[in-house]
Amino acid sequence: MHASLATQPLTVGPIRSQVSVFGDPDDGESAPRVAVQMTLHLSFAEILGRLLFTPGATLMREDLESGNESKITECLWFAMAQTGLDVAEDFAEMAMDIYTGRRASSLHDFAVHLGTVVTHIFGVTAPEPAAARIAPTD
Repeated sequence: MHASLATQPLTVGPIRSQVSVFGDPDDGESAPRVAVQMTLHLSFAEILGRLLFTPGATLMREDLESGNESKITECLWFAMAQTGLDVAEDFAEMAMDIYTGRRASSLHDFAVHLGTVVTHIFGVTAPEPAAARIAPTD
């Protein structure tokens, strides 16, 4: 589940003034910034893990059901900027444990739903998720 860097992973854009680290206008920012773009190749698990566990990359069930792909891609963009490769690998492993049912979690149904959306938007292949666990009745 390791991400791989592209052969030429970095491109550099023009220097801009008064922008935040994400390129948004920020009158209070005095240091000029240069746009640097990096290409990463992510697996299903790495995308799912970042979207499930990156603090601040908050998705709700309504976001998944709305069909608004830009919300999902924006969250992934934010998660990639916030998460180092070592942490992202841990997130991917935890996400797959939940998605496949190896670990019981209240996130299972959400992870499966998110997994369906991820495969649709990004075209990655996902393993078969575990069926939802239903508590036995007496």
